[in-house]
Amino acid sequence: MGAIQYAASQLITLDPEFKKKLAGIDSVTQWKVEPKGPNSYTIVKNQKIESKMDAVHNKPTYTLIIKDLDTALNLFQAKIDANKAIGSAIKVIGDAAKAQKEMFILEALGKYLGDLRG
Repeated sequence: MGAIQYAASQLITLDPEFKKKLAGIDSVTQWKVEPKGPNSYTIVKNQKIESKMDAVHNKPTYTLIIKDLDTALNLFQAKIDANKAIGSAIKVIGDAAKAQKEMFILEALGKYLGDLRG
């Protein structure tokens, strides 16, 4: 999970269009992978992405609870459509509308990581 979150922060430097899409976003996404983690959070602010591994934020904008680690990895590699997975493989607690609006971040990351798979 740490490598995946690091890749998200690096995508900003590799794709100027992706960085432009982050303009105006100010949110904290708490990630919880069931049943035992990992748990981490991602802050998107000022067109930057910062992640904290093995941490729980005290006031996230929304929390994404992913049903298991395999689903989380498939999600981050764009093998699963993030918006379609909400409600089945992903449960949202908090601002669900904002979560859906920000799923483009996962989609962009998935395409980038998919390219790395060859």
